[in-house]
Amino acid sequence: MGSLKRKLERKQQKKDKKLEKEMSKKMMMFDKLEDHCAACEKPFDKKSKEHVSTWNVVVREKEDVVRLYCPECWGKANKLIEEIQNDLRDRSERGGESSEQSESE
Repeated sequence: MGSLKRKLERKQQKKDKKLEKEMSKKMMMFDKLEDHCAACEKPFDKKSKEHVSTWNVVVREKEDVVRLYCPECWGKANKLIEEIQNDLRDRSERGGESSEQSESE
């Protein structure tokens, strides 16, 4: 019975150590957070509840980069992405129609 208890304790310690390591890594990434928008350089106030809840953070762990975006720039970027996706969708639909027309001729 004692053996099982030790096994469970070791397993829990290992899990705790892994969580601690992950938290430490995330805290180090937080230190890389800048104090302005990456696109328009609008200042970011870390003490403002509004800024903290509305601004967007993009973390690229592989590149070891943290970027901060204000709501306006984030909205513009998402709108641009949506427009590009719609254009691509339209082109692929038109491309499919032209190939169907050429097959029927």
